[in-house]
Amino acid sequence: MKTNTKSIEEQISTAAFSVFIEKGYERAKMQEIADAAGISRTVLNYYFRSKHILYQKIAKSIIKQALPNMLSILNSDLSFNEKIKSFVATYIDLGIENPFIPQFAISEMNNLGPAFFTELLEGNVPNIDPFLNHVRAEIKAGNIVDIDPMQIYIHTISLCAFPFLAKPLLIFISHVEEQEFLRLIEERKTEVVRLLLNGLKR
Repeated sequence: MKTNTKSIEEQISTAAFSVFIEKGYERAKMQEIADAAGISRTVLNYYFRSKHILYQKIAKSIIKQALPNMLSILNSDLSFNEKIKSFVATYIDLGIENPFIPQFAISEMNNLGPAFFTELLEGNVPNIDPFLNHVRAEIKAGNIVDIDPMQIYIHTISLCAFPFLAKPLLIFISHVEEQEFLRLIEERKTEVVRLLLNGLKR
């Protein structure tokens, strides 16, 4: 077993994250995770009885850190345009760095409903009212078209999330390799913002 300053649990989480990124949840094996962590399968099973429990721990930890950060961007004092740019870039970076997160979140939301976020955020209900009020102010000032503020929120989330959720289908239809797909995703930091802001111009 490796000896370092990390706790065994942190060691396992770090190794599992790398294996999940490389193999995906379905193809990842507990023995591969144990090998990557430098521990025996017995020790791994002592800390995490199943791959799903380990997967949940890692995914929830990432979402728990990322969600407040993304909400803080929406509710910040940035200009409307900069707010959209920052949110889109942050969301897409999260998906690139943690490609299994979108599928995990959708699966858990479908299974648990609102309870998923209640547990994840420990009862702290997300509040996007400052963002919605900002949109209303932009409409009133004549800077953007008259639109339900929630539609802008839904458009933004959808345009960022869909390519990650539909990745296998998009690769199959377009016949692109992994690196080309990642290039297209990186480009969306610009393209999604351009589409949104141009579509909202009066």
